[in-house]
Amino acid sequence: MESRDNTSRFSEYFRILFRGRWIIIGCFFAVVAATTYLTYRMQPVYVASSSVMILDDDPVDVAIRNANPAPFRKSRNLNETELLRSRRIAEDVLRSLAESPYRSELAIMRETDVEGNTITFDDRVGMLRENTSVENLKDTDVLKVSVKAPSAFECAFLANAIAEEYYRYKLRGARGEISEIRQFLEQQLEVVRDQLSQSEELERAYKESRGVSSLDDEARTMVEQSTNLHALYNQTESDLNAELRRMDYLKRQLEDVRGSLVEDMSNITSPIIETLQREIADKQSRLASLVSNPGPGTEVTINALENEIETIKGKLVEEVRKIASGAGSLEPLKTSQELFESILKSEVEIKALTARAEALREAISNVDYDLEQLPEKTLVLARLTRDRKLNEELYLMLNEKYEETRISEAAKSAGVEIVDTAKPPEFPVKPRKKLNILFGMLFGFALGVGITLLIDLLDDTIKTPEELERMSLTTLGTIPIVNIEDIRRRMKRQGKELTSQDEARIESKMITRFSPKSPISEAYRSLRTNIQFSDIDNPKRVILMTSSATKDGKSTTCVNLAITFAQTGSRVLLVDSDLRRPTLHNFFNVDKMYGLSNVLIGSLAFSDVIKRTEVENLDLITAGDIPPNPAEMVASERMRVFLEEARSRYDVVLLDSPPVVAVTDAAILTTRADATIMVVSSGMTGRAELKRALGLIQSVGSNVMGVILNGLDIKKMYGSYYYYFHYYQYYYYYGSESGEKKKKKSTVKHRRIQKTSSDVSDAT
Repeated sequence: MESRDNTSRFSEYFRILFRGRWIIIGCFFAVVAATTYLTYRMQPVYVASSSVMILDDDPVDVAIRNANPAPFRKSRNLNETELLRSRRIAEDVLRSLAESPYRSELAIMRETDVEGNTITFDDRVGMLRENTSVENLKDTDVLKVSVKAPSAFECAFLANAIAEEYYRYKLRGARGEISEIRQFLEQQLEVVRDQLSQSEELERAYKESRGVSSLDDEARTMVEQSTNLHALYNQTESDLNAELRRMDYLKRQLEDVRGSLVEDMSNITSPIIETLQREIADKQSRLASLVSNPGPGTEVTINALENEIETIKGKLVEEVRKIASGAGSLEPLKTSQELFESILKSEVEIKALTARAEALREAISNVDYDLEQLPEKTLVLARLTRDRKLNEELYLMLNEKYEETRISEAAKSAGVEIVDTAKPPEFPVKPRKKLNILFGMLFGFALGVGITLLIDLLDDTIKTPEELERMSLTTLGTIPIVNIEDIRRRMKRQGKELTSQDEARIESKMITRFSPKSPISEAYRSLRTNIQFSDIDNPKRVILMTSSATKDGKSTTCVNLAITFAQTGSRVLLVDSDLRRPTLHNFFNVDKMYGLSNVLIGSLAFSDVIKRTEVENLDLITAGDIPPNPAEMVASERMRVFLEEARSRYDVVLLDSPPVVAVTDAAILTTRADATIMVVSSGMTGRAELKRALGLIQSVGSNVMGVILNGLDIKKMYGSYYYYFHYYQYYYYYGSESGEKKKKKSTVKHRRIQKTSSDVSDAT
């Protein structure tokens, strides 16, 4: 039972979709056409990708990663991902593109957009960042940089440009500290080179002018001592300046992280720190004194002092770290472990170098005082010789440090490596033409189905006999829609010449009269049979035909049904009981005067208003003069007497009445008739109207014998019983014509085969 219900429901949905097939087809082609048009009008979008791998060369990174590998790697890779998509990298890329020879081929470098608006530098930065995506490949340190662009060349070019600019940025960051020192040493070398040339020239000129070639032993010893001290002092000053430049660079690196970090470190102090600083200063003074007055065993003492100073430096760094961590002012792991360690060491080194410079400055002042006691001639030569030697040693020292810095800078790695460069893709990722059209087809079909189901849901009209059955109504018959043009074509194909009278009959839709063998006439005969056998023991002689509203085809149905009854030999009376808008006289081309209303007012007798029709056994009584009170007249005693006399004279009396909902005449007449039949127009009569009409009839104590579904469009009923029933009727009625055509085609084909066989035989 449930399976049968599901099948019935499926068939009903199928018929709904079949009825709306033109809507579905229209939506399908409209959406597909629009999708195809928009797809081919869309600007293509290409995507190219380059890959960058993050290396683990930094020892600090390795130490932290080994301590806590998973969070560190994840956070580091996330940081690098954001850096690749940052505004800074995008700006650097666009600045480099401004000087590229391919600038004219890049859409992102256009001056104006399609609407003529000027594209600013910030607009380009926003577009580049919007079209750039960075993905960290799972379980790897590889970052995949993808760029979208309107051309294959541009997306690959931009992806490579971003990867290269990122590499250069990381390289600048890795070499930044060393680069600062190298630049400082390079500047100092230029200055010292000029000073050395000048001092050599002054010494040479003085010797020539004074006629002296060298100093005595005492002066030479004092000059050597002063030169050594000045060289040590200059080296210390150079190291101090380089360390200060290094500290400046570290400060700039920390500006975006925490601006007060270096100041906090510089201000950290405690009694232990002050004691350690004084120890460093004292030992630096002793070291300067030993250097200025060398003697037996001084080298061992100097080495021991230097080792002690390094040990105190380590203690000072550790003490600063402890105080900073305990105070909470610094969070090394939260900012950067490497920077934190570098800043601590740099700060301690600066303090140590400052103390050493102070000690050397004091020693130099003592040696220079002794040097000033020499005779004037010897003093000037000693000074010139000391300055030359000092500049020579300083130049050699700076040059050695400069070369070391250059080597260190060249050996410094960026910490990243470009693994794969982007290649121009062959096909765009958007629009995906085939996929878009496929989705358009699916959406168009779904839209058509949705609209069809929505229209059916909102449509309250009755369209199929199954809907009447679900309302617990008896369907006496289904009358197909009468297509006048189709009837004309079929009659002409059958060789019938249509006269003016035939045209009038066709227009009146009296199918049972001029085309008694047609499928529609057969439908009326089936209706007649159903009425006759609905209650065979109590035949209905007076039958009322009504409807819920106008334009339901009630009068046409009544006329054709009367003709089918007359064709069986029964005496049939057709009465136009619609005393408001009578129409039956138009079907038979007779005058409506002198009819039912005249009998009801008593001006004429029953026999006086009977009109003979051209149909044998069928008489007609028209409405007559339209009275001012139709409802009172049909409810009168004379109406009852009229119907009794009609029942005694005729086998079947058919009453054509007005609609039930519009006026009360039909409801009154249902109490006079033996049976009431409701005519429902397929696709026009609503369920609410039909229920209202049935309620009005039941309110006067009458019942409806059954319902006739009129104007049924068989083409929209595909798959139902009624479709096949009427289809076979049409096939039976028009089958002869089709059969003759098939027979003619078969004969022609047979003759052609025979002719071909004969030609083959002759050729053989």
